[in-house]
Amino acid sequence: MGTTTKTLHLLSCFSADLPEIGLSEFVRLTGNDKATTHRRLTELRDAGFLQQDPGNKAYRLGPAISRLEIVKEQTFPARKSAMETLVKLQGQIGETVHVSVIQGTDGMSTLAHLDDKTHGNRVHINPGDLLPFHATASGLVALAYSEPGFVDQVLNLHLEAFTGQTETHPGRMRQLLERIRARGTGHSHGGLEADVVGLSAPLFDHSQKCAGAVAVATPTSRLTAELETRIRAALQQAATEITTAWGGLIPADVRQTWMR
Repeated sequence: MGTTTKTLHLLSCFSADLPEIGLSEFVRLTGNDKATTHRRLTELRDAGFLQQDPGNKAYRLGPAISRLEIVKEQTFPARKSAMETLVKLQGQIGETVHVSVIQGTDGMSTLAHLDDKTHGNRVHINPGDLLPFHATASGLVALAYSEPGFVDQVLNLHLEAFTGQTETHPGRMRQLLERIRARGTGHSHGGLEADVVGLSAPLFDHSQKCAGAVAVATPTSRLTAELETRIRAALQQAATEITTAWGGLIPADVRQTWMR
């Protein structure tokens, strides 16, 4: 990982639950030494990517992030097109739905989401959190359709066991990815949160490279065989719509798998 990449990697430490981070916490999260971390944070602050609280000296995301997000959405309205499809998907399924995109080997970054508001027992998506590849339906389906070299990089990282059902063994993970490719959709039962099931479908860019995933999350108690069948069909349609709206192309082998 180059120096610039390591510096920008500090930005991925932020989340909705961790909007401000001090120097010592950055050192703990990254494993880097204090002097190097401070220098990189100073560079990001001076460039406007971070702001520093004058009182407690903690860092938070700066105005340069917002400016780039505005430019990105104006020139490539990925979130808007994804949200339009999510509204339809939730109307069909009645569960929490979300779209996430690959953020390097760090995981999946949530681009758009709609939480279920019709059930007392429901799944909540925190849009600021990175979804781990190995423990979520979105991450698993993205890995299943990613290049082998990228998969190797992810599986060589430390894979955290979030629950007793989280798969962390690289060999078994590869077998799981093969099953996902054979079916064309991803599945995770209790990988990140106990008693939560995720189902997903891959999204592709113009070069037919996997760019992300569209997913449905529901409590285990509500997932019947009939609902799972409906979700998988709806996800395939949603993935086709979003990929097309992004100017992407669904690979022929994926389309054929979905048609079975």
